[in-house]
Amino acid sequence: MRNLLFLLQKEFRQIFRNPTILRMILMMPIIQLIVIPLAADYEIKQISISVVDQDHSPYSQKLVHKLTASGYFQLVEYTQSYAQASKTVNNGNTDLILTIPQHFERDLIKSNKAQLHLAADAVNGVRAGLG
Repeated sequence: MRNLLFLLQKEFRQIFRNPTILRMILMMPIIQLIVIPLAADYEIKQISISVVDQDHSPYSQKLVHKLTASGYFQLVEYTQSYAQASKTVNNGNTDLILTIPQHFERDLIKSNKAQLHLAADAVNGVRAGLG
């Protein structure tokens, strides 16, 4: 216990003897609280998306319109072929592929649910996960 007290006294003397150390002790946490939240912003906008629409219904077109109107997704390609959309991903022009299957509107109206297929380019894992 006595050794610990001696060590604490020595360290406090050192801190108050050198004013630079005292400024660092006070300023570094404040700087970290200000800078780190600005640097660690994971909000990604303008995620490029290719849509493979196999239904061509008004509901599928509304879905695509709502996605692009959100500001988070930028429509790069609207196609009927998954192979064509896959080429766009391989070229690095698209981050996500949204496939709207046939009978999307029918299933949505009939059972109030429908399935979609979403494929993400995993080269940029953070972007793909957030997308």
